Amino acid sequence: MNTVKPVSSAWDYLKQTLNLDGKCQKELDRNEIEGCAEFIVNHELVDFSKELVWQKLFNDTRNRITPNFWSRFEVTQNENSGYENYREAVKILNTDIKSLQQYFSLLDRLSGNEMPKSFDQYQAHLGAILLSQIPPKFECCVNFFYSRAFRAFMSLEKRNFNFDGDESGDVITHCSGCDQEIDQCECNVILDNCHNTNKALAEIGILEKLSVGMIHTLILTQIQSHVQDSCVGNFSSSQIEMLEKWLQNIIFRWLGIVYGEDYIQQDQVRKNFTQFLYHAYTHARIEQLFEIIIGYPESFPSVKDLQECLSRTQLKPILAQSLKTTLEARLLHQGATTEDILIAYVSAIRAFSVLDPTGVLLDVACDPIKQYLRHRGDTVRHIIHSLTDSSGELGGELELGRTGTAILDEESVAAVGDTEASTDWENWLPAPSDADPSKLWTGKKPGDIVPMLVNIYGSKSLFVKEYRKLLSDRLLLNLHFDTEEEIRNLEFLKIRFGENELHNCEVMLKDVADSKRINTHLQSVVHKPEFPISAMIISAQYWDQLKDKPMKLPIKIINQLEQYNQNYKTVKTSRSLHWVPQSGSVELELEFDNHRCVSFTVPPDLAAIISHFEDKEQWDLEELSQEMELPMSHLRRRVHVWQTHGVLQEISTDRFKVDENGPNFTGHKTEEDGLQVYWSYVVGMLTNLEALPVERIHQMLKMFTMQGSSGAECTLQQLKNFLDSKVKQQLLSFSSGMYRLPKP
Repeated sequence: MNTVKPVSSAWDYLKQTLNLDGKCQKELDRNEIEGCAEFIVNHELVDFSKELVWQKLFNDTRNRITPNFWSRFEVTQNENSGYENYREAVKILNTDIKSLQQYFSLLDRLSGNEMPKSFDQYQAHLGAILLSQIPPKFECCVNFFYSRAFRAFMSLEKRNFNFDGDESGDVITHCSGCDQEIDQCECNVILDNCHNTNKALAEIGILEKLSVGMIHTLILTQIQSHVQDSCVGNFSSSQIEMLEKWLQNIIFRWLGIVYGEDYIQQDQVRKNFTQFLYHAYTHARIEQLFEIIIGYPESFPSVKDLQECLSRTQLKPILAQSLKTTLEARLLHQGATTEDILIAYVSAIRAFSVLDPTGVLLDVACDPIKQYLRHRGDTVRHIIHSLTDSSGELGGELELGRTGTAILDEESVAAVGDTEASTDWENWLPAPSDADPSKLWTGKKPGDIVPMLVNIYGSKSLFVKEYRKLLSDRLLLNLHFDTEEEIRNLEFLKIRFGENELHNCEVMLKDVADSKRINTHLQSVVHKPEFPISAMIISAQYWDQLKDKPMKLPIKIINQLEQYNQNYKTVKTSRSLHWVPQSGSVELELEFDNHRCVSFTVPPDLAAIISHFEDKEQWDLEELSQEMELPMSHLRRRVHVWQTHGVLQEISTDRFKVDENGPNFTGHKTEEDGLQVYWSYVVGMLTNLEALPVERIHQMLKMFTMQGSSGAECTLQQLKNFLDSKVKQQLLSFSSGMYRLPKP
């Protein structure tokens, strides 16, 4: 043991032994530390000496160690250089800190610490000094270092999983982790370097302080990227469970390599990264929500995943706002057909009944659809068409309410389709905190689509009125009195809307059945008309007002219709018929001078025109107009139809006669050839608008093509027959009451 030195030489001894002036770099051994400590204690210089040592450590750290560490980082865009800069800098820092170990031992000895504590105090100081001088280029090098290490880790994991083959089964010859050939792969070396570097930083207590932020950013970026890759275009399978396994097997293992197993066993750490995974998945699905909705129910697994994630995050408002914006941009514009918008809305109702059974999200996110559809003139007709067409998108929805569904009243319609709001009070639940306080809350999920569609207008009367119009059109076009499907639809609608609301429709269907029975009966009377007449006898006050355009029929036709009327009175003694001369169709057989016979099916006005040429060989258009009490413009278009068929010919201006040779075809012909002139217009409409009902096509044709002086005109029934013939020729397709061009 060293002897006690004179007090006069104490300063020189301490300065030399502890290298206070930095001139000597000799490290003290254990005996020298003991001797120095004994000297300090004996001379009662403990506090003074401790202050000198701490000052020495602080100065060395600030003026030598920290600048030496940061000087190793250079601005570079090369990953290899950044990786090596960081590794070498940490190695040098660790060496410099180890050189101070003698001072920590002395401080512990002077403080009487049985366990080392001085180094712990120094670590806090070291971290503060390093972070206070951190240069901008440091972050780039750290990212390069850990990105390369993570890529090497993933490459090894992938190879181990795929047994040296890629996803296609081909043998991997180039390593994506280190960018080397497989036989020269450096991924294990890179991971060893990463482990040693992290161990060195952990030993001096600054691993998390220096790198935690950037490593977490790297991990979060990897999670987000992996979630995006897993979700792209994949809606038909669940992803959450696989993503959770990936987080456990890849991310948590990687964090264990970086920070050690103790770090990843912390509940809060695991919870934070798992929560970020749910956030990343939810955001990815929010971006794809429009496609998920359109693809429902095939996308059901994705909807269930999203439901689970929404329950663990606070992203419902973001989802609702994002979907509203997407709908307005991609769906709610003039280029989208009403049918497409309705299909999207119905899919949204179905998807959101799973995603958010409370109905709050649907109410918020899809409110723009309801507002938009409310101002489209053909919305109600499309809904009724689709509901009453068994092959349509909503063909089965009416049947869903056959059992256990109450009649819709105005209150239930306003209450987002809840049909049991007034009776199921025992299961009532308060409104969720995110529900719209301005709307009635019933606590029921929107599981029934029909009330949701009716809720677009907030009243069922408009739908009943529109259905009555649609039924009227269908029955008047039904020349065979076949009402089985319409009766079925009506029974389902009565369950939904009540019998009183649909009484008129019942009368209309009864009229059709009575007409069929009366026509059959009148075929067997003695004094029947010279040609068979089949009449649709309607109760005028229950049907929509028919467009009864005035037209005077030839006297011989009037007489035959009167004979039918007299026969009818024998069945219905107190009633009389009022004929609507321009409604219906007439089957004709025309015989020409060359003894050729040609059959036609035409509307009444065309039959009346050709009938006049039986009585008189030639007619001036003006004279015929007065005789039939039809406007010249209308008559000219109708005569032109016969002219295009080769039945009439114009011998001088506005003077016509029967063409003696007749048409240049044989057999039965309808007005299809005359309507062929409209085919190009129909194709153009359906190309631009995708799908249209026959009524809309008829209206557009009347607006744009039927006003010409020489253009043919057709009734709704004739146009329907024409379009149906195109369906049979596979030039058109027909579903949900809509005509479309077939898909190529």
